[in-house]
Amino acid sequence: MTEAELVAQAVAGHQDAFAELVAGYRRPVFRHCYRMLGSGSDAEDATQDTMERAWRGLASYDGSGPFGGWLHRIATNVCLDTRRARARRPVLVAVDTSEPSAWVEPVRDDALFGPIDPLDEVLRTEQVSLAFVAALQLLAPRQRAALLLHDVLGFSHGEVAEVLTVSPSAVNSLLSRARETVRREAGALQPASTDPRVAELLERYLRAWRLADIDGLVGVVTDDVALTMPPMPDRFDGSAAVAGFVESVIFGPSRPHRVAVVSGWCNGQPAVANYWPDASGVLAVGGVQILQLRSVGDELLVAEIVSYRDPDLAVRCGFPAQYPD
Repeated sequence: MTEAELVAQAVAGHQDAFAELVAGYRRPVFRHCYRMLGSGSDAEDATQDTMERAWRGLASYDGSGPFGGWLHRIATNVCLDTRRARARRPVLVAVDTSEPSAWVEPVRDDALFGPIDPLDEVLRTEQVSLAFVAALQLLAPRQRAALLLHDVLGFSHGEVAEVLTVSPSAVNSLLSRARETVRREAGALQPASTDPRVAELLERYLRAWRLADIDGLVGVVTDDVALTMPPMPDRFDGSAAVAGFVESVIFGPSRPHRVAVVSGWCNGQPAVANYWPDASGVLAVGGVQILQLRSVGDELLVAEIVSYRDPDLAVRCGFPAQYPD
């Protein structure tokens, strides 16, 4: 059936038609909710709430605009309600802020991107990087919603004003402040995953960790590389400080054995999970690193390492709980 026919069937009370109608929109709605809330688990709840509100309010959809746009309107209001109902979440320590702190969580790529969506590469490099999502959390909720609806989803000024119940001139003000903050805080765009330099850099990075090779690690990071470890407040700036910490806390104690790591992708960026022996000697996942990359001349290097020492988060990001054979 066409989308219009599915809508008609769903309005008539057929839940199977509604399930088919919204199936293709779940990932885009989740992606929007994640950018609004900065948490994968909160985004999952908001996505489910969006679908429930859409089912209850389906009769109000008059077909005058895209069904996906109508769903995103609902999702935006769900997220604004969530933000009002909960204490403000802290942001990535890499974002310089005097606001109270906690953290933005990474999300595995297949939760954010479809397998053959032609927009995937654009989304990976511009719209879901960890730094971009963290920068969004610095915005007031309405600023964040205006930026995402207009600049990311393509809503008109009038449509944004209608969703947020403000005037079009107020939308201009919200967008101006939001763009200034995100431009200042989000940093450089991440290279496309198809860039051959990414695979080469990731292999060198993994080799340095597996061999506990501190010189190899220094060779793949920028001079001003930063290491943060949410939710701990510690931050190490510069290759010397990062190398000193990694050598004393991780690489040194690991020798003569190797460090077990597995690579993956989160937020459209390279991710690396670390594995350590548990009480029974089994190599269990200990956390996940998200790598921010930067071009330095013709070379691609790691500019920031955001290391979450949370096994459950690593599993939610798609890594196996135990080191694969």
